[in-house]
Amino acid sequence: MARWLAAVDGVVLDEEQWWLIEYVREYHLRYGNPPLMRTLVAALKKARPEVAGSRHLYRLFPDGPVRLACKYGGLPPPDWCL
Repeated sequence: MARWLAAVDGVVLDEEQWWLIEYVREYHLRYGNPPLMRTLVAALKKARPEVAGSRHLYRLFPDGPVRLACKYGGLPPPDWCL
């Protein structure tokens, strides 16, 4: 489903984007909400210190890393997302 949703948006998912989608899904399962951007950047620093930072996340999903990871991961949009 994620590949299809991404294709509709003109996105081909790569390994880094899958990492983000899976992290957001796992976080949502554990806490009931998607992570805030600050939490996501901290997790990225631990997992991939060579690319850590919000800039990298916005390169993966320019229209909003958390929002699009939720969309492609089959989760509802974040409450705080406009």
